[in-house]
Amino acid sequence: MTRVQRPVLLYDPNCRLCRFAARVVVRLDRGDRLALLPLSSEEAAPLLEPLPETERFSSWRLAEPDGTLSGRGSGARGVLRAIGLDSAARLVEALPDAMLESTYDVVARNRGRLGRLVPDGPAPRRFP
Repeated sequence: MTRVQRPVLLYDPNCRLCRFAARVVVRLDRGDRLALLPLSSEEAAPLLEPLPETERFSSWRLAEPDGTLSGRGSGARGVLRAIGLDSAARLVEALPDAMLESTYDVVARNRGRLGRLVPDGPAPRRFP
């Protein structure tokens, strides 16, 4: 299992909404606490090894320095903590996992339509 020095946000670089979300995270992460990589990058492969191959590209992921992986709706908590938005993380922690997961499912099913509503831009990369 590959270890990283700081949390790494792994996302779909072919999804306009995902690229937009990653760029928002970069802007909010003023302390450069979080690394970012496209899921399809060579460096991401070892971080995704603990997952079955069928799940590796099914959602964005947050790879933690201790080797844990999170993602989908409930993974937002880790991203907020990683970039230092502790108040927002506490708010999201108060929400039930089922609510976060169902919200994620709705967004994921409609990411093509939602992507047309946000500015397009490059896929950010900040690693290691």
